[in-house]
Amino acid sequence: MRFGAHVSIRGHIYEAADRAARLGCECLQIFVGSPRTWREVHYLPDDLAELRRRCRAFGLRPLVAHAAYLVNLSSEGEVFERSVRHLAHALRTVEQAGGLGVVAHLGSRHDLPVSRALKRVAGAVRRALADSDGGWVLLEGSAGRTLGATFEELRAVLDALHGHPRVGVCLDTAHLFAAGWDLRTREGVEATLAAFRDQVGLGRLKLLHLNDSRADLGSGLDRHENIGEGRIGLEGFRAWVNHPELRHLCGVIETPGFDRAGPDRANLRRLKRLRDGRQEP
Repeated sequence: MRFGAHVSIRGHIYEAADRAARLGCECLQIFVGSPRTWREVHYLPDDLAELRRRCRAFGLRPLVAHAAYLVNLSSEGEVFERSVRHLAHALRTVEQAGGLGVVAHLGSRHDLPVSRALKRVAGAVRRALADSDGGWVLLEGSAGRTLGATFEELRAVLDALHGHPRVGVCLDTAHLFAAGWDLRTREGVEATLAAFRDQVGLGRLKLLHLNDSRADLGSGLDRHENIGEGRIGLEGFRAWVNHPELRHLCGVIETPGFDRAGPDRANLRRLKRLRDGRQEP
């Protein structure tokens, strides 16, 4: 398994590759603009080409983007239209930079029935994909208070898209734990993956977010913690990073960092030492 981090695009977007390399990343995740506004940033082709070049030079693969926090694919009205436009723009941007695709939450259904909200998600994804030439939409499972907390909901969206070849899934360990999957042991990880395999299929799993959890098992709360410092613990992550069916994947950290300044080298080093079979990360 290859490890990376979510890094800043401050300055020029291609500087994200330098930051990732300094952390010891083997892959990376970015936003393509501010995660808290709808404003679309249109980058110079040369800047995106430089990001592609630096990722290649540093051996960073894949590059993925994360959709903005405002995106709600299950909404209606103006928020829905803006969410579709943002997702399509992010897909086009990451594609031009040579990236894999965009991670997106399904969103909050508010008063909509679950079945209708999931159809809204599928419709939004279909439109965004049609407005871009390449790149995957990676639907991220949630912690329990928004759509995507169950494998059945993820499967429902995939079914509504009729197995679209550019739609996959991103699983977040902190979200899974908060949604009720006990990842603290190898047996718990096996049970989680068995359920995912049955409901969705491991072929659709394209990315992992590796985060420990400050929240309790089944709490429904999305609270990330540094690797080994939360409720999941080191043995759970040892099982994830060494699982034979997951070794081809990449795991991105979104941890608070040991100095609380964001994903850091220390978290990546812990994962690498677990992967390398060392007892004391």
